[in-house]
Amino acid sequence: MTRQWQTTSKKLPNEGQKIYYFCDFLGIFRGEYHFSKNSYGSPHKFISKHGILDSDDVSHWMIYDHSLKDMVPLPPDYIKADINRNSQCLINSGEDMIDNYELPQQQRQFNFTYITAGDI
Repeated sequence: MTRQWQTTSKKLPNEGQKIYYFCDFLGIFRGEYHFSKNSYGSPHKFISKHGILDSDDVSHWMIYDHSLKDMVPLPPDYIKADINRNSQCLINSGEDMIDNYELPQQQRQFNFTYITAGDI
């Protein structure tokens, strides 16, 4: 089963929907979407335990699927992410140690494993 990233400029998730979302200067998160018309800035909020972003910061989102939780394809604009903008990045030690290269399309998949106290 192939899941697709949706661009926030064309389509938004359903209220309360569990999703993955991508911010080019922070990375990929698992959380929920909420519409809050009484909020500051954009009413479209992407919420995780790490904080809240609005649709101005989130470029893409994808439906969360528990059965495929460890298999997340990279968002279309992932290569635009600048790790040097995030001072807390573990890879960025302040030295130019990283060579940039284009990932082949068939290898653009992010696999991760995590332990949670329960499913979202």
